[in-house]
Amino acid sequence: MDNGEMERVAQPASPALGRGGDPAPCAPDQRNEDGSTDVRKTLSSVLSGLNRPAQGADVAAALDTCLALPGVIGCLNPLCDKKCAWPTRRGRPRDYCSRGCRQSALRTNARLVGELSLIEQSLAVGELRKVDRVRLEARAAHTRWCLRRYASAGQQDSAIHPAAPDT
Repeated sequence: MDNGEMERVAQPASPALGRGGDPAPCAPDQRNEDGSTDVRKTLSSVLSGLNRPAQGADVAAALDTCLALPGVIGCLNPLCDKKCAWPTRRGRPRDYCSRGCRQSALRTNARLVGELSLIEQSLAVGELRKVDRVRLEARAAHTRWCLRRYASAGQQDSAIHPAAPDT
């Protein structure tokens, strides 16, 4: 082993460096497009520096220093590759790229919910050959996996925007 190798071995690994000497990000979403980790803080991390409960003015001021939200994001239909943009003017933001895409997602969600119900009813009967039970359990797991992707299509806006309390 020559002196160059001994020096490399003797040096402690830097905790700020990942494999291959690349900077290790704090979280997977905290890398810039060029791979660097010079990023803005989250809103909660900016507000955690206060020595008192955050007030509305504190939150508004912290928005300028925290991580920006994307202006364009994918359509909520898992099978669609199109994007939806945040409106530049007033109005409700689009979740789906088109009415047809929304209807397709809603229909697929309803079909998956119905299929899962039938499969679970069949499994509850109990009088199945092992090969059939295994096949039904695998299909149920696959259907639940698909439903997680279509979950937003089957939910009402009330889950995201709760109704105002009755006064």
